Amino acid sequence: MSRTPRGFINRLYAFIPLHIGNGVIIAAMQFLRLLGRHGAMYAASQIKLNESNLGKLDMEDYGGPGHYMEKQRLLTDIYLGMSTMDEAGCEVIAVYNLLTSLGMTEHTLPRLIEDFEKDGIMRSGRFGVSVRAMYDRLKALGLKPCMTVKKDRMKELLNSSRAAILTLYNDRTTIGEQIHSVCITRDGGYYIHNMYGDGSVLGPYEDMDDIVRRLRSGRTAPIALIGVDSK
Repeated sequence: MSRTPRGFINRLYAFIPLHIGNGVIIAAMQFLRLLGRHGAMYAASQIKLNESNLGKLDMEDYGGPGHYMEKQRLLTDIYLGMSTMDEAGCEVIAVYNLLTSLGMTEHTLPRLIEDFEKDGIMRSGRFGVSVRAMYDRLKALGLKPCMTVKKDRMKELLNSSRAAILTLYNDRTTIGEQIHSVCITRDGGYYIHNMYGDGSVLGPYEDMDDIVRRLRSGRTAPIALIGVDSK
């Protein structure tokens, strides 16, 4: 057994998804959320930069109002706190895509970023946005989200939702492969947006069981699901 610091870190990374419950992970995210928010003045100054940089991108390439955002990798100059959207913006994009699916296109990406910088980002944006902050933002926008961290309830919640946000381990054996959030929409089957940030839309899937079984060849593990029916 390795005695190096790297060996210890690898064991710790493996311990978290295998032995720490999803509820504890959500609570830890909430703690990081409390430490991570920025002031209103900082967020207000950042939005001007983000709007300018976003305007330099080809709208057909990254998406725009009324279109799903599938190319997170392009958002290298769009800032989320002290990080950038290509590195830590999946939760913001998941919320943006869910709102798009519901026709709520008045909520622009820079405005959502500003909202989460005021309250929602973890560790100044380096760890993205907490799951509970996504839930709270959807509720503040007049929606009626439901959330579960229990795997046996996720299938039912997804089936009763018009759209959903799934937060998952990219690799169920180690948190070293990071946590990711995606929007799931429903059109005959279920479709996953921005899983890889390369423009691809995954699906159709039959249900939650099918998603877990097929996504990344079964290597992922769900942490939380937020479902929304309608306004």
